[in-house]
Amino acid sequence: MQTTVAFTPVAASTPVAPSINLNSIAHAVNVVTDTTPPVSAPTAPIDELKSLEVARISWETTELAASNRRLYSILVQAYTYYRVMKKDEKDEVRKQHAAALEQFIAERGYIFTPSSHDMTRVVKCVFGVDRRRVSSYSIALREALRQEIAAADLVEFLEINGGVEQIRMGGTKPLSATKRAALVKDSVLDTQLGTVKFDPLAIGADADWTDKQVVIIATYLPTGELQANAVVKHEGAVNAALAAYHSNQQAKLRADAKAERDYLREVEAKAKAEQAAKDALAAAIEKEAKHAKRMEKVAAERAEAERKAKSLAHANTLLEVVEA
Repeated sequence: MQTTVAFTPVAASTPVAPSINLNSIAHAVNVVTDTTPPVSAPTAPIDELKSLEVARISWETTELAASNRRLYSILVQAYTYYRVMKKDEKDEVRKQHAAALEQFIAERGYIFTPSSHDMTRVVKCVFGVDRRRVSSYSIALREALRQEIAAADLVEFLEINGGVEQIRMGGTKPLSATKRAALVKDSVLDTQLGTVKFDPLAIGADADWTDKQVVIIATYLPTGELQANAVVKHEGAVNAALAAYHSNQQAKLRADAKAERDYLREVEAKAKAEQAAKDALAAAIEKEAKHAKRMEKVAAERAEAERKAKSLAHANTLLEVVEA
């Protein structure tokens, strides 16, 4: 039979002998020591960065192969640090985080070009000097910033976009105009807005463009009609128009998603406010009930005192009559 004992080393001024020596009774013992350094809660921005750095080192050495979620949690904290540094409503808080970042960079001896994005600076402070990793994570977080992703939604955003590995492979880099055009070309072809016929002489009809897409430059009139000004038969112009169409679609999707998130947050805030109002009303009612109970007790005590006083006065009167 073999026993495994797990313990965490604790500093002591003098060695402590075990109360039972299992080896002395020929009992095999395996001792597993937990060497993971404890991470204390940060008390200042500079301590927060140091704590994040320790968390990153711990992740690298013990959790890299098993826990992308842990990585994402560190990315969320780094993302949050940047947002606080840039967008916190208190100027003092923003300055503290910016100063802490500069101090941390100076302590580590990191060097950045003047054009380095501050997100890259934060990421490097957390993840160290691996340029490829820093670049990948910074690209992902900056894309999240561009799409106005909240810190609470960052993990979902990374997972939807294929995760950090997909980011490293360029999966979240802005698509080229050609790729954006290809994504919407079929859907545009399947959409029928109506048929417009122009004078063949005015547009320079060309049989080679039959069943191909063209760009119609038109002016939107107050009546809701479109006044055609020119027809462009150029593949690059068509791709550019389709790419713009794709970008508009994505912008609308992002705007809709943001509006939905804002609405949900508003509903949540309203629910919290209503609950707070209910709690306050309940507390006020309870306070009033306690006050009424106290007043009732005071009134009862006063009535009892008056009754006793009357009884005493009546007794005194009877005594005076008897004595007389």
